[in-house]
Amino acid sequence: MSNIDKRALREVAERATPGNWRRTSSLLNGITVTPFSLCGEEVTLAHTVEKRDAEFIAAANPATVLALLDVLYEFGEDEVAISEYVTNLEDALRVAAAPQQEE
Repeated sequence: MSNIDKRALREVAERATPGNWRRTSSLLNGITVTPFSLCGEEVTLAHTVEKRDAEFIAAANPATVLALLDVLYEFGEDEVAISEYVTNLEDALRVAAAPQQEE
């Protein structure tokens, strides 16, 4: 996931319409038919997009993307804290294992 620009993805998700997003087309003989309004006149678009793709796109709405980015951020914060904790433990073990100097 490191090759994804998470900041750019967050900006795009925040600018998108919030939804509710849903699949509104119907499948007829393998062709997806979608109602569409243009200048107040409703027309129908027909294309061959898979229903499962439309359902995925609807599920990957801005709120979902932002929630996933928040989880990734939290994991990143946890990773930093855990790394610091491990470093402190390693230092403490080195000190404990070092030969005691006589006074």
